[in-house]
This record gives sequence, C-alpha cells and structure tokens, in this order.
Amino acid sequence: MIAMRSEDEMIAYALETHTALLPYLPELLADLEELGGNAEAITSVLDDLNLTKSTTVVDLGCGKGAVAVKVAQGLNLNVLGIDLFEPFIESCKELAERQDVSGLCHFIHGDILKLLGKIEPRDVAIFAALGDVLGPLDQTVSVIRQYVKPGGYMVISDGFIKDGGSSDFPGFEQYAEHTDMIARLTACGDTLVREVIVADIIDRGEDEMIATRAKVIAARRPEIADEILTYAEMQAAEYEYIDKNFVSAIWVLKRSL
Repeated sequence: MIAMRSEDEMIAYALETHTALLPYLPELLADLEELGGNAEAITSVLDDLNLTKSTTVVDLGCGKGAVAVKVAQGLNLNVLGIDLFEPFIESCKELAERQDVSGLCHFIHGDILKLLGKIEPRDVAIFAALGDVLGPLDQTVSVIRQYVKPGGYMVISDGFIKDGGSSDFPGFEQYAEHTDMIARLTACGDTLVREVIVADIIDRGEDEMIATRAKVIAARRPEIADEILTYAEMQAAEYEYIDKNFVSAIWVLKRSL
C-alpha cells in the first residue's frame, strides 16, 4: 500500500525535506533546472523509439519542466506535465515560453494518485528521478502504467545499488542491486525493451549551489537557519552517497496489453 500522506507531505518526501521548508524550496533550488532527471538522455532514448509526430507524452512529476520542454523542443511532441508542487508549475510555463514550445507543452498542478483515471492515457509516460515517492518500484510501475495506453511506453529514470553497495541512506532503503530491481520493474508483466546506464548523472556543483542559497536564507531567517543549513548538508551527503553506491539508469518498458 502507498503510504497515506498529505499533499505537503508528499511534496516534502519527494524533495527530501520536511513541510516547514516547502516555502523556501523554490529559492533553494533556483539554480537547478533539471532536479535530477537527465533531460537530454531521456529525449535521446525517446528519439530512438521512432515515435510518430502524433505521439502524446505525459511527464509525471515534471518538476520545473526541463524534461518535458526538452522532449517537446527536440522531438516536436505534445507533452502534458503534472506536478504536485505548484511553484514548479509556474517555472514549467516560464521555461516552455522561453524555449518557444508553449504550444506543445501543457502543465497542470495535481496529485498523480488522485488523477488516476481522470487523465486520458498517453502513448508515453515519463517518470524521471522521483525515487520511491509512489512506493517500491513494482508499486510505482503499477501507477505509471495506468497513464499509458496498452502497447505504449513507460520511460523511467531511476537506478539501482552497485554490486556491494549500500542502501543504508535516507530515501534509498527501497533500492536493491540490478537483478532485483529489474524483477520489480517488470512485476506487472510489462516488457523491458531498453536499459541505458547514465554516466556522470551527478553534477557536484549542484550541492554547492544549494549550499550557497541556504546560507543566504539562513542569514535572512536566523530562526530557521539550522533547518535550512541541515537540508543543504543532507543534499551534499546524498550526492556523495549516490556517487559511491548508486548506478543511474533509464529504463523503457512497453506496457502489456
């Protein structure tokens, strides 16, 4: 079962913080456009599927819109982006306008779980770098596939623990080594048609950007300085953990009929 959380709790979990810091996240993450998903790599994977121009795409948990906009821009496809954090939706719209793809991109604020059955299934669903916000990988796929037409594709940007690596880090307890993760990925009976290992997914400059922003906010709001600076420290620790223990991958599943 997916843990019952409020919307603010879902957002905080997905963004690896707690609800009290949500008002500060747009500023803390202002310098990060992709928020973990490799937009160029995902677009390249989609391009290799030889999709038609009529292909429809939904980006579940689209963040600030980097992947959706890149797909629209690079492949001339219609993309619907959904995210639960309303400030990110405004960022999405601004990015689409800057990149001149507003006509191809549409963004809505909403909960992926609550929108099940209310959004017409697309030819492709993207789920990029949201981790286990919907539960373990098999449970996550069971949700994603409901946004995809039978025979359509699911593109999941996630990863697995390196051989001999550790999953003993907050937010990574659900992860396992490659064989187990693939078993979970295909537990609903869908076909794994491609796996792309994404090298150098971590930009170590990003944690420094977050730390710089955190220091500015902490100086301005001393009453929450400890929480803000701890968030930045945890982000840096996570980057270090991923670098040592995690392999990032893009998986393409074809939904079974």
